[in-house]
Amino acid sequence: MWLFLMSLAMLFATSMLAYIVIRIGVFGAETTPPPALGALHLPGALWLSTLIILLASFTIHRAVGAIRLEKQSLLRGYLLATFCLTIAFMLVQAPSLFVVLSNHQQLRSTTGSYLYGMVFFLVLIHALHVVGGLIYLMMVLLKAYAGRYDHERYTGVRHAAMYWHFLDIVWLVMFGTMVVLR
Repeated sequence: MWLFLMSLAMLFATSMLAYIVIRIGVFGAETTPPPALGALHLPGALWLSTLIILLASFTIHRAVGAIRLEKQSLLRGYLLATFCLTIAFMLVQAPSLFVVLSNHQQLRSTTGSYLYGMVFFLVLIHALHVVGGLIYLMMVLLKAYAGRYDHERYTGVRHAAMYWHFLDIVWLVMFGTMVVLR
């Protein structure tokens, strides 16, 4: 799991570097709006999705604590809450992606800038990783309902939590960078 997370961290780091290079206008500075307050308009729903992903990280953390204490019903409840929060995250992210894509098409046609395109790419890549995490979380949830985890054997739950915390950190850094350099 650590090797997988490190490889994802490299993808994230290079993507963020590309965003920063585009944002500060290293290449084609004449077509990229300067990093000034209000130059990049992020959908307000992204703030809500940030809250949702933080809550999902909290609930999956609680799921790990529950299984360590052999509290099966709490484990299932927290995993189900994490699953529902993830669905909510995706439902909030989808319209935001369409807004960003629309902004990209508008800015691209008027200035030639790829700024919103890069924002769209970053949010989309993160959302696709959340979908992958959702699939894995569903498998963990099904195993939890089947009673396959206990205080000694809960690797699936632990790996899901590690991945979720990683996605949470990636989102916070990515969204924070976009807010600061908007």
